[in-house]
Amino acid sequence: MMEDLRFMNTTKTINIVFYKGPGNFRDQLVRMWTKSPYSHSEFGRSDGFYHSNDRSSLISRLDALEISQNDWEMCRIVLPTEIVERLERRQIKKNGTTYDWMGIIFSQVFRLGLHDSKRWFCSKSNADDLGYAHKLMQRSRKSCFEHYITALQPIQKFKPNELSPYDLFKIVREIEHIQQQSR
Repeated sequence: MMEDLRFMNTTKTINIVFYKGPGNFRDQLVRMWTKSPYSHSEFGRSDGFYHSNDRSSLISRLDALEISQNDWEMCRIVLPTEIVERLERRQIKKNGTTYDWMGIIFSQVFRLGLHDSKRWFCSKSNADDLGYAHKLMQRSRKSCFEHYITALQPIQKFKPNELSPYDLFKIVREIEHIQQQSR
C-alpha cells in the first residue's frame, strides 16, 4: 500500500486524444489522405487543458475542451511528475505559433521530410512533446526513469513531422500497451 502512495505522488497522467467525430471538410480530407478514422490530435495536460493547434485558427494554444467518447479516442500515458511539469512549461512557449504548412505539404503529402522547426501541426507537436519527455529522462540518467524511457522508445523511431494523427495514434497505443504490461 505504501508503495502505491509513493507511486501516485511522483507521476502524472497525460492523455493524447484523437478526433474521430463528424468534423468538417478539412477533417474528411485528412481522413481520406491518411486512410484513417482520425483527423486531429490533442495533448491532454495534467492541469485539464489541451495543447495543440486549434482546429479552426490553426494557431498553437491551450484550451479547455469537452472530450466526448463518441468524438474522441483517448490514450493515457503515465510519466514522472517532474518530466510532465517541464514538458507543460515548454508547451506554453509553443503557444501562438502558426501552422506548419511547409511540413504538411513537404512531409505529409510529398514525404520529403521538409518542415519548419518553429511551427506546428497537431500530430507533429504532440509527437515532439513525447520525444522531449523521452530525451529529458534519458539525459537525467536517473534509474527510476528506466521503465518510462523504455515505454516511450517507439516515439524515437520517427521524426515528429513524419507523423499523421493516425500514425501517432498507433505509436501512442503501443506506448500505452508497454506501460500496461510493466505494471
